[in-house]
Amino acid sequence: MNLRKLFRVGTGCGIEVRGDDLLVVAAKSRPKGVSVLGRQVLARFRERPPHEWGTEYAEFVKDLGLSHLAATVSIPRNDVIVRQIQLPPVKGKDLAAAVHYQIDTLHPFGEDEVYHAYAPLRGIEKEGGDLPVGIVIAEKQKIDQYADLFETAGIPVSSFSVTAAAFFTGVRVRWDNPPVPFLITDFQDQQLEIYGEGNNRPLFSAAFDLSVLPPTRALHLAGSDLRLEGEESAVLAVCGESSGSSGGVEGIDSASADHLALEADGTFEQRSISEILPSPTAAPIDFEVRRDAAAMAVALEAACPRLGWRANLLPLERRKSGSRWIYAPSLVLGSLLILILLGHLLRGTIQDRAYVQALRTEQERLAESVSKAQSSRDSIADARRRIGRLQFLAKRTELDMGVLAELSELIPDTAWLKTLTLEDEGIVITGEAESAAPLLGRLNDARYLTEAAFSTSLREIEGGQSFRIAAIRQDPGVFYSDEPSRQSVLTVQTAGEPQESPDAPATLTTVGEQDGSADAEQEPREGAFEEVLR
Repeated sequence: MNLRKLFRVGTGCGIEVRGDDLLVVAAKSRPKGVSVLGRQVLARFRERPPHEWGTEYAEFVKDLGLSHLAATVSIPRNDVIVRQIQLPPVKGKDLAAAVHYQIDTLHPFGEDEVYHAYAPLRGIEKEGGDLPVGIVIAEKQKIDQYADLFETAGIPVSSFSVTAAAFFTGVRVRWDNPPVPFLITDFQDQQLEIYGEGNNRPLFSAAFDLSVLPPTRALHLAGSDLRLEGEESAVLAVCGESSGSSGGVEGIDSASADHLALEADGTFEQRSISEILPSPTAAPIDFEVRRDAAAMAVALEAACPRLGWRANLLPLERRKSGSRWIYAPSLVLGSLLILILLGHLLRGTIQDRAYVQALRTEQERLAESVSKAQSSRDSIADARRRIGRLQFLAKRTELDMGVLAELSELIPDTAWLKTLTLEDEGIVITGEAESAAPLLGRLNDARYLTEAAFSTSLREIEGGQSFRIAAIRQDPGVFYSDEPSRQSVLTVQTAGEPQESPDAPATLTTVGEQDGSADAEQEPREGAFEEVLR
């Protein structure tokens, strides 16, 4: 953000002491432009009683609603001395001491006979170089006379300034970086005041008597003092008015303008004063930028003091300030606006906090219901597991019996089983037979079994072959449930060697349900499943 735009906001009333008249201009500066609110000439103020023209001034500012403002007065250039010195970059008391040390060498008056004011010309110093300082000096007697005169007239004055300081401010109200080098010439009767800025000369201010020195010569001297380099050219802006034709603005604005440029050897490029100073966006009918440029610059200095020198010749004890009550409504409205902005910025945080608190309250209220629902869900899940387990056990018994019945039909009389292990996934049988190979075909054609295969190689024995066959159940998924891994094993074991007679008694051993914690075994039951084991 450019803070200089904030410094360009203000309203001021400027008074230029112009010969025997006081030229009063009120101006308002905003970031979008400058507006001239009013213009008033207080004629022959030196001859008339102060209360007369003081009353005229009071009516003027009252009509504009600016009675609360204290004016800035521009002292004539002939009554002041303007100097510019270069000092090392110092601040505060060191700067004041450095200026005071040199002040006696800058004027011809006695030590206690002058008022002086100084200001560092911020914004035009070169980086790493010396700091240019503008100094204004005036006799105490003249300043006190002006102060007494304005006090008698009842005009509150906050500052006694000079036209050079006003032009300095006016240029910076329009430009962040002024188009240096440039010269502003202000004609006033038979006097020519020239203000300028250059790259090698930060500040130039001088007044010339046109009855002694022609304007072209004065302009040439001013251009030389700017210390232009090479083909560098300066911009020239002409303003003011003259009572005579010779040397007046009328001559400058017409044929004499080209003459001045030629006499200066092409050094100057003439421009309108509106291209250097701000061009008003609104102004009264009797206001002319070229004629009243200096007074407008004084008003801008009063409106935007932070952009100017702030070098004040008026003694501190005699300075008046604008009424502060005029700012009370603005302060109240500003405070309300700040409160509204703070409320707007904090609204989201406050609402979020209230919303979170409401959510926590609702969460606590629903926690009991959620707990009951969770308990109910767990109870239902447990019941479902139990029911599924019971259904599984009922189905498993039926299928196990089906497998045993089918084996009793598939195993030929020439084969003997020693052991039969019945699990959820499949079966494993061991035994002896005259020929074990046909058993695989029989088992693969079974309704409940598939993928029968010898799990060990066949071993020849007396009277036949010893075998071990493993087969998979057709639908092992029917035995699975969501219970922890359980395994149902049924083992059938014949007693001793194969019997010569098929009617010989056999021994049946079953291993019941077992899980990961312990194995449950049943004692062998004599004579069971005799038909299956034959």
